[in-house]
Amino acid sequence: MASIGTATQMSKKSSTRKSLPLSIRISLWLIAVSILPLLLTLVISEFQSRSTLISQASRTMETDAQTHAQLIDNYLTQKLLILKSLDYTPLVQDYLLDPVGDQKNVPTILQNGLAIQRLINPDVTIATFFNLEGKVLLSYSLYGLKPQPHGKYMIPPEDAQQIAKGQQFLSGVYYDPVTHQSTVDLYTPVYSTTLKRLLGVVRDTLDIKSVWQIVNNEKGVNGAGSYAFILDQNGVRIVDPDPTTHLTSIAPLNTTIQQNFTDENRYGKNSPVLVLADANLRSIQSQPKPPITFQEVPAGKSELFQVTRRPLSSVPWTYFVLTPVNEVIAVANQQLLIIVLIASAILLPVAVIGWIVGYRISSPVLRSVKSLVKNSHVLNQLSEREKNASSEQVWIVEASKTGLKSQQYYTDASKIAARRLNELGRGLLEQSDIDRQTTFYIVKQMVSIGLYFEKAIAYQEEANNKVAVAVKVTDEVAEQLASGAKSTSEAANELDRIVNQLRQIVGN
Repeated sequence: MASIGTATQMSKKSSTRKSLPLSIRISLWLIAVSILPLLLTLVISEFQSRSTLISQASRTMETDAQTHAQLIDNYLTQKLLILKSLDYTPLVQDYLLDPVGDQKNVPTILQNGLAIQRLINPDVTIATFFNLEGKVLLSYSLYGLKPQPHGKYMIPPEDAQQIAKGQQFLSGVYYDPVTHQSTVDLYTPVYSTTLKRLLGVVRDTLDIKSVWQIVNNEKGVNGAGSYAFILDQNGVRIVDPDPTTHLTSIAPLNTTIQQNFTDENRYGKNSPVLVLADANLRSIQSQPKPPITFQEVPAGKSELFQVTRRPLSSVPWTYFVLTPVNEVIAVANQQLLIIVLIASAILLPVAVIGWIVGYRISSPVLRSVKSLVKNSHVLNQLSEREKNASSEQVWIVEASKTGLKSQQYYTDASKIAARRLNELGRGLLEQSDIDRQTTFYIVKQMVSIGLYFEKAIAYQEEANNKVAVAVKVTDEVAEQLASGAKSTSEAANELDRIVNQLRQIVGN
């Protein structure tokens, strides 16, 4: 009986376990099958395509930097060649050889110079002729400008040293804070191949607005927040669209250079160059073979940038293109977003279709489960009734056994009394004191009673035997009933187990 109850409890416990309905599970399976290819694509994109796209973006930046650096180089080289061809004409050489005695050529030189400036060199603000001592001999300008000294010097000492070498060169950048104009001086030493010596030098002051235009056009080209700037050989940001960093240095200048800038009034401030330190950029610039591309947080910025550098060949400047790293990987992020949106668009219809298909599949099974549950409930009720009947039978058997024991006890007592009565009767017969006839009569009656008791006892023993047999049969029947109830309960439990398995398949 205890095992039946335990099995029933286990069945009840197992039936309380919940699982997802089959319709929902089928929907989830369909979603998984549909989304899995997209997930694989996403993984491939992250581990392969993403790095390829980032590399491609970096190469695009490098190409862009190289292209614009080449444009600046071509522009400056072209200016040097044009001015050299102009300044090396026989008229110019004759004039520089004898400035006082060759005044007749001055109008022609001025006329030709202004015409060329007007046609192909409008960005040359003024052309100035010097003798070897640095004295101004002649000048012309489309804009009516006159030769002006650079701070303390008409020709700065470091430029005079370069002139002595006889090679054409460009000076450093000069900036006018009033007109916001940046210029460089193109020095062309005029050399006489006949006399084998320098005759003088022509200085053409070039407005580098074309260089500024190239740099300004970089804004936003490589993504939001991208820009460019130019660094000179001293680490000064000579062309920078950000006014807060323009004309600042990446590291403190040495005393000599700082003093030269002040003496020349290089940036129109007559004050030291401000420092906006960039230790990483300074370290890269000082390397023998600096990397083309690197990452850093530029001075004055708060986010990481991808940086591409390109040195110029015509001047000791370096052209930098900077793009936020987030913009470099923007294409990869956009591809990732597209995949996520596609997956989201697929998810809803697949879930609905999966639910419909799952519902159609699970409905018949659910109806069968309901029928099984009903049958199981009926079996459980029958089992419960059999258990109750079995319990009553067992109780009756126990009561019969107790009554049988009592009857057996009294039967045994009657036997003992009968024997005693017979013994007394025989004793009286043996006594001769009393009236013999009377005594004999009494004894005879006692013996008759004793015989009667013996016969009754015999009948009672026979009845007892029959009761014992009946009790035995009843006990066997009760055991059979209990066994049948147990079997019925086990069958019901087995049915419950099957029902639970079906529920696990289709869900509760």
